[in-house]
Amino acid sequence: MTGPDGEKARGWWKIIALDGPRGFEFEDGFAGDDGEPSGFLGSTLCVVTLEQNGGTTRMSTVSSFESAEQLEEMVKMGMEEGMGLAMGQIDALLAA
Repeated sequence: MTGPDGEKARGWWKIIALDGPRGFEFEDGFAGDDGEPSGFLGSTLCVVTLEQNGGTTRMSTVSSFESAEQLEEMVKMGMEEGMGLAMGQIDALLAA
């Protein structure tokens, strides 16, 4: 992934559970240039839940961190903004 400043960020996902079509869980973290987990800042666990909401689908995501310090470092690196930008693209991608 390339950020707004041109910096490349590499990462990995490990699917932990699939509950199609209701959701899934995955572990994620940073990767080196070779695509392998780097161990930088550990990993996080994300649970994605999909629920029918009338004629639409509601997606919820919950991320769990190894520590408060890990969360603070991720926020400093722009995780909150990045997640907002990524999530903000979903409706348009699904409509296309």
